[in-house]
Amino acid sequence: MPEHSELANPAPLGLMGFGMTTVLLNIHNAGIIDMSSMILSMGIFYGGIAQIIAGWWGR
Repeated sequence: MPEHSELANPAPLGLMGFGMTTVLLNIHNAGIIDMSSMILSMGIFYGGIAQIIAGWWGR
């Protein structure tokens, strides 16, 4: 019998982290915005850490 979890599905968190990081870096590659510490930190923390947490919750 499967164990019941009270957590929501973590897949949207992981997909959103990947998607937003991809969008931010593509906007930079298109020359619309300059690479700043905000863009880099959002890519690392929101993209990377959100995917790690989603993978951990989804195991």
